[in-house]
Amino acid sequence: MKKAKKILIPIIAVICVVALGFASYGAYLLFGVYGIEFKRTYPQSAIVEENYDNRVKFDQTGTTVIDDEAQYQTMDGFGASACWWGQNVGGWDNCEDILALLYDDEKGIGLNVYRYNLGAGSADDESIYAVRSRTESFLKNDGTYDFTADANSQNALSLAKKIAGDDLRVTLFANSAPVSLTKNGRAYSSPPENADEPNATNLDPSNYGAYADYLYTVAEHFLNQGYKVTDVSPINEPQYAWRGWYNEDGSISMNQEGCFYSEQDALALYKVLIEKFKGSDIDEKGCKLSLFESGAAEGRNTVFSNYANVLLGRQKEYAFDNIPLRRYFDTISTHSYWSATTTKKRCALLLADKFPNYDVICTEYCQMTNDSSTGVIDLIEKEGATNGMTIEYGTAMADVIIDDLTILNAKEWDWWLGCSFGVYTDGLVYLNDDDHSDIQTSKRLWCLGNFSKFIDEGAVRIAAGSGVKKLPVCAFRNPDGSTVIVYSNSTENDMNTSIADIDFNSCEVYTTSAEYDLEKTADNTTLTDNVISIPSQSVVTVVLK
Repeated sequence: MKKAKKILIPIIAVICVVALGFASYGAYLLFGVYGIEFKRTYPQSAIVEENYDNRVKFDQTGTTVIDDEAQYQTMDGFGASACWWGQNVGGWDNCEDILALLYDDEKGIGLNVYRYNLGAGSADDESIYAVRSRTESFLKNDGTYDFTADANSQNALSLAKKIAGDDLRVTLFANSAPVSLTKNGRAYSSPPENADEPNATNLDPSNYGAYADYLYTVAEHFLNQGYKVTDVSPINEPQYAWRGWYNEDGSISMNQEGCFYSEQDALALYKVLIEKFKGSDIDEKGCKLSLFESGAAEGRNTVFSNYANVLLGRQKEYAFDNIPLRRYFDTISTHSYWSATTTKKRCALLLADKFPNYDVICTEYCQMTNDSSTGVIDLIEKEGATNGMTIEYGTAMADVIIDDLTILNAKEWDWWLGCSFGVYTDGLVYLNDDDHSDIQTSKRLWCLGNFSKFIDEGAVRIAAGSGVKKLPVCAFRNPDGSTVIVYSNSTENDMNTSIADIDFNSCEVYTTSAEYDLEKTADNTTLTDNVISIPSQSVVTVVLK
């Protein structure tokens, strides 16, 4: 009998271990740790792949093919931010004329996304040396709200809505929590006392709830004003230190508002924010939180993947803690800085493998003067201080847009500053404080218009190939049934491509080049054999109806 017990005990132990294993695995499935989830797979187009493989290597003539059966993301649209200029320009007599260049379909490029900067209240902080980067806040130090603040910015937004219509999509984004909520009473972190001091967030966890209340209250205000607020973005580029620095005289300087959040900081904050927003009245009106806006789109073993893993990953160390985020978010936001084509391909592989259920929006980009992936770094270094007004900067930007739309499947693409002052490659339109009538449009403005003016909200991207090497292309089917094809030729060679096997009643061609600013250059009455001319250094849009 004792011998039987000795045999039975190990068997029972093994059964218990196995049962415990199955129970644990069941728990993992239940809570989504390993979970069986829908895997989004983007279609491949045999005819587009064949078209790509058959490109003549050094020829500048090809045949464009599109495949309606291979469909990808549905577009929300294109936009720009009013950060740092709306608060001035909103008070100018010709503000509406300036905004028309951005948001009017006829006079401008027809953007439909307006990114409104929720200032942190640094207006009186002289340590922020760029006066234009100081902002007002709706939340006062005594905890009350003043929605008469930031009046010029609100006026600029109002005029943009007047121009674009009620369907203008508005994103409210914050670089920092209001100064009344931050640890040091500033809109950025204090300088480190020693070189080894780690980065630290400037928002204490005890104020996460107050920050959530602030964002909710402000979003509710703009919704009640009749704006279509679709997104509230509480965290901007959290991976950066956003610290001031000491000057020789012991004073502190900083260039703009900003706030660092570690991956765990961001996770804890979002859990509080989601509790406030999810299922709320503004949630029912279509206003959602945006997931952190990463400074770059990257692949595995990067800062981007570290944040994504903690916030959305299903690994054992994160999965139980981030359940609220995985159940709430369906979109990942990223900026397009520091991300070459190969980098974005690695990012796309990461997303497809580990985060297949999330759409991507690219919410910020400009041509940083130290970013080697812009396509114009050599030109910037040669020219020195420049606004980058020429067509080379426009086609380089168009290449980035096509990469983001076709590699990352971005459903929204936003430029950084709609308007800019001074000398830097960050604006679409350049303005003059001393002469408000001095309005300069960059070629970037019109090249962005080759996309934004013709690709409507609700358009679906379809597979396309230009048939020509070094001629990137993207194509969309609009809700009205029209097809839009956009080519970017950033080379010094003229190119031609015919459109194969497409039935259309009318064809219109719009060109931005050194000679043209988004002008109609051809239609079906002037084309021969459906051949489209793509001049050197140009962006060309073909609209087929």
